[in-house]
Amino acid sequence: MKKTWFLLMLVVSVVAGCGVRPSGVIPGAPAPVGPADGAVLYFLSGGQPVRVLRPLAGGLTPANPVDLLAAGPDESERERRYTSEVPSGMVVLDQTSAPNGATVTVSVGLAGLSALAVDQIVCTARDSLGGSPQITLRGEGVVRGPLSCPLPG
Repeated sequence: MKKTWFLLMLVVSVVAGCGVRPSGVIPGAPAPVGPADGAVLYFLSGGQPVRVLRPLAGGLTPANPVDLLAAGPDESERERRYTSEVPSGMVVLDQTSAPNGATVTVSVGLAGLSALAVDQIVCTARDSLGGSPQITLRGEGVVRGPLSCPLPG
């Protein structure tokens, strides 16, 4: 009988929630906004663009994350099997923002870029420009766009 009584009391105390009473919604602070402690780059994993946060040494901000993208994955990113189709050595020559998008001029011809390389550049540029919805690419007299990143921001 004592064993049954003990189990019954145990169940009642668990069901009672140990004195926790329901409450209404407790508001918190707004979500943080602004740049992360790193550069957001889009490398390839399994043949698809993926978002990668690259920590920046000493909190320094690069001239342009697209330039970091063109340098390719670093050692730790290669260990995680990230790859890139963006040509090594490509640099951003100019970047102009507008209310509904941005234009990014690069140092390579766009005609020779694969669709995945274009996606990598467009997604990286979008995030570096604060989520610009449309990116137009220019390179060696060729214009592509306006383009949208196929991945959510």
